[in-house]
Amino acid sequence: MSDDEISAQGTTRAELDMFFADVYERYRHIEAGGNYWMIVNRMKHMGFSDMYLHSPLFEWMLGVHVNKAYQLINDYTLDFFNHYLKLQPSRLLDYNIGVHSDFSLEKGS
Repeated sequence: MSDDEISAQGTTRAELDMFFADVYERYRHIEAGGNYWMIVNRMKHMGFSDMYLHSPLFEWMLGVHVNKAYQLINDYTLDFFNHYLKLQPSRLLDYNIGVHSDFSLEKGS
């Protein structure tokens, strides 16, 4: 983000840096206790809702294959709930920790 874009939002780079440092500090504990953390490449926050399905522009602008990303999210969500609520063996989560071409998956200790 350029300084002009930051300024247009009514803030400064120093304030923005301080904001993100605070946010990242609050999220640092997320991986503690065996929690999973998935990052889908080229997805923004709203990509985890149905927002990207409303227009093909999101796919074009962000370079993400929306249906493929949603299938990935659905597969891992279903695996998580099947494992922790239905006590079924995990078929994805514990076998795909690490960085992959479309996503990264971490598990806290």
